[in-house]
Amino acid sequence: MRLTYIILLVFSISCNSSTPSTLEKVRALDLNFIGGDIKTYYSAGYEDRAEANLHLLSQSTRFFAEHFTVDQTFSIAVIDSADWKKITSITYGLPFVSGPPYIVCIPANSENVLSNTIATAIDGYELNAKYGITNKEIVDLFVSLIGFHELGHIYANSYGATFPNKWTFEFAATYFAYFYLDQNFTRERDIWIDVSEILVKEITPQHTTLDDFEEMYVNVGVENYAWFQVVFLLKVEKVYKYQGKAFLNKLQNHTWNPTSKTEYLNEMDNIGGEFTKWAQQYKLQ
Repeated sequence: MRLTYIILLVFSISCNSSTPSTLEKVRALDLNFIGGDIKTYYSAGYEDRAEANLHLLSQSTRFFAEHFTVDQTFSIAVIDSADWKKITSITYGLPFVSGPPYIVCIPANSENVLSNTIATAIDGYELNAKYGITNKEIVDLFVSLIGFHELGHIYANSYGATFPNKWTFEFAATYFAYFYLDQNFTRERDIWIDVSEILVKEITPQHTTLDDFEEMYVNVGVENYAWFQVVFLLKVEKVYKYQGKAFLNKLQNHTWNPTSKTEYLNEMDNIGGEFTKWAQQYKLQ
């Protein structure tokens, strides 16, 4: 399975474009859009999907302004594969954030490798019965949550924290996203965790170490990248239960040792607790 911020998350990809910006490219597509504080562009036929993503993210600007005094603006693009290819070389189906000006790009349909991977993994686990929605709706929601993880990168940067490497930045982005869901969309939070627990069982990664992640990043492949992202999320859940917002405050004020030989696991132990043990559990070291 090849999953880049999927598998989640989850998976995530951040993309900084040169001129013209990704937002300008999206505008040039002359798409339909929903106006308001968070302008949401969408390909023809996908208004419902656009509205669902806007609903999920609509409270984020106010929430992060109130809780972290972070004031950021962004747009959303929910687009099909034909429009996707006109704005990026990133594989269709893998949500990403680009900018500034920031725009979160989310696939409009499930005709992509990421969605197929999730659908195959959750088949037979009866999450549809547990949550009263179809497996397809669960897959679409999970991909949208990956998109929200991407938004977490914007807020992690804006919060003033610094990050010594890729995995700590990914972890922080997921933490911001999880914090928001816990406070606003608990059902969606639970689906994110349930699907991630399944994915970590169903995916057999070729690469497991943080060194691999730092060196190869998304080039480990979609499925393997997804595995890393869900492993990060499952640790986020545990740290959040004990520290909540306090973890992000500690992260903001932390000064990293530039000569760390442990991928900063020892320092993360001091900030959040038992990261070295977590790394050993998943063979991250």
